Amino acid sequence: MIARTTTPRTTPLPRFLWVLAALLTLLCLSAGSALLKLGPFNTVINIGISVTKTLLVMLVFMHETEARALTRLTSALGFIWLSMLIALALLDVLTRVHVPAPW
Repeated sequence: MIARTTTPRTTPLPRFLWVLAALLTLLCLSAGSALLKLGPFNTVINIGISVTKTLLVMLVFMHETEARALTRLTSALGFIWLSMLIALALLDVLTRVHVPAPW
């Protein structure tokens, strides 16, 4: 039997450049949203931007679209766990009562 050698798939450079442009745009959006006074919605917007950046990195740089099913499942469960932690932290921040400083 002759063993087949498969060449690994390479991601084309333009795709990386588009993702780089998207990540830099999202970075500018997140830095610009810090200058807006939106109250608690600043946190919601920035978390949404960070989730989008995380998904871009996972799909393109970690090659999740070409991975095996078990690898995709593990990554998805990790992403769900991270989403739960972010949701609980956001719930904690948004439900706190502001206590003024004693001085």
